[in-house]
Amino acid sequence: MKRNINKLTILVALLLGSFSCNDDLLERSPLDSYSDPVVWSDINLVKYYLNDLYNSVEYGWNQRSHGYQTGLFVGETTMTKGAQLTDYGRGTISAGNPGIDRGHLTWKHYSNIHKINLFLSQIDALPEAYPQSEKPRIQSEVEILKGEAIFLRAVFYSDICRSYGGVPILDTPAKLGEDFSKYTRSTFKETIDFIVAECDAATDLLLLKSNMEMGRATKETAMALKSRMLLFAASDLTADGTAENEYVGYANANRQELWTAARNAAKDLMDMGTVTLEDFGAPDQETAAYNYFAFFKARDLSSPEVIWGKMHRADDGPRIQTNLRNGLNGLSCHGNNAPYGNFVDSYQMADGTDFFDHFNFNANDEYINVSSDFTNENPYKSREPRFYGSILYDSAVFQPRFDDLAQIDPLGIYERRTRTVIQNGIVISERFGLDTRQGPLSPSNGNYTGYVMKKFMDEDVIGRDMFNENIFVWIRYPEILLNYAEASLELGDTETATTYINMVRNRVALPDFTGDIMEALRYERKIEFFSENVGWYDTRRWKLLEENFAPMLYGVDIKQVTEDGVTSTTWRKIQAAPERNFSEKLYWVPIEQDELNRAPQLVQNPGY
Repeated sequence: MKRNINKLTILVALLLGSFSCNDDLLERSPLDSYSDPVVWSDINLVKYYLNDLYNSVEYGWNQRSHGYQTGLFVGETTMTKGAQLTDYGRGTISAGNPGIDRGHLTWKHYSNIHKINLFLSQIDALPEAYPQSEKPRIQSEVEILKGEAIFLRAVFYSDICRSYGGVPILDTPAKLGEDFSKYTRSTFKETIDFIVAECDAATDLLLLKSNMEMGRATKETAMALKSRMLLFAASDLTADGTAENEYVGYANANRQELWTAARNAAKDLMDMGTVTLEDFGAPDQETAAYNYFAFFKARDLSSPEVIWGKMHRADDGPRIQTNLRNGLNGLSCHGNNAPYGNFVDSYQMADGTDFFDHFNFNANDEYINVSSDFTNENPYKSREPRFYGSILYDSAVFQPRFDDLAQIDPLGIYERRTRTVIQNGIVISERFGLDTRQGPLSPSNGNYTGYVMKKFMDEDVIGRDMFNENIFVWIRYPEILLNYAEASLELGDTETATTYINMVRNRVALPDFTGDIMEALRYERKIEFFSENVGWYDTRRWKLLEENFAPMLYGVDIKQVTEDGVTSTTWRKIQAAPERNFSEKLYWVPIEQDELNRAPQLVQNPGY
């Protein structure tokens, strides 16, 4: 059934108004202040209550568009247009200055956990409000709703845990006169164990995706979250024996057991056979590129690859404006979340070889083709399909111009190059690209990198005038396959790991990988999940944050010069953001000072 579950009635909004108050852990409204008997005696109102909690599941920084992701912290994309850093990138976050929230400041999810605890304390009594003849049906619905609530609680705890480590575990509603000073941080192990148990409990109660309304929790979603969390737990950040305390890692980790648990969790979902990879049309690379792009502009979650996500409508519920937020300034859009050149240059060539096997920078930081296999001087030619499905680069066709610029650009390309004509040593004309910061339309919205994120946009949506309706994908099947591959590799099963890494590559028409298998695995996770809120967590759990912070974040400046009838083009690397400042403390985020003032017994994270 294709329905968006986001809509809340005015009645429920009024009944539940007291829930939208405080985000802080210890400032909880007691159970008595909002235990409205009307809500807990009506199955439909209870469902609306749960819908409100679904709406609280975030996808990165906020819900206004795709792209506002934690990948910002590891050089995937810019903050707004570029030329600036977050406090995290500057290394200046602290308890008193936690920085701009891009999905990492998840402590506020405790307010959602409190609502779920209330829900679970009330829901079992709901069938008693119905006649005997209806009780079996209501009881059946209640069991599913409980599974959804338990899963959502696991989601909120998993978000908090992956940012802060071990945290206070609260699974009952607050009561009048409750002593908040008793709440302390659970260890990282205890927190992971709790989340895994929640996922198992939800799996037992939930139905398969095929039997649930799209967007609601299913058996597959609970199993996928378990896989994600066990992989995080088994990784170097928390399990290599160097964690500073038991709140940010295991005291005495058995890596064999941890990797086995991660492998088994992924395999359990794979063996169900209810989720599969989408067919992108391999081995045809052009078809695979378009279908990869088209996958993310779907209007519903019916793809067998999507495990869980969120749908949107243009006329109701939380509305998104992805094209407006991320699109071309030359189309009156905002140009936010622009990919850095560092990330763009990490996409392989069409034959699966590395880009820098074929291009270098000269002394002027210009791209120079040194390849004997790919001879075009244009660095955007002959790249792998996901490059064309994810990145708008200079001269890529995207969307028709408005009438005032259509004569200049009849094709509807993304134009970043400066075009200069010289005759007899005299500059006859010079025109800046329509989508630059010197362009004729909304120049301040031109970004500093020279690229726009094509992924998540829809070429049929006019960003200036329209809302997007495409889905957010919270988790999808390739992540499970690569979780399985990584756990298998860590357990010494290279053959199995190779099979599943290549499975993800081959479906986008890339050949089997060559070279180091761990690098191949990391490449697939990096590229496949670009701006899907995966990269920051991966970089941290692999303990590669310092390496990630080291390079300058750059963009591209393109100049086309036609001199006496001969045209030449140069692509030059330019700095697109200030230098980042790495600190070991950035592997975790700080508990905010206001929260510590309310609960001084909470142990702060290392380095803060």
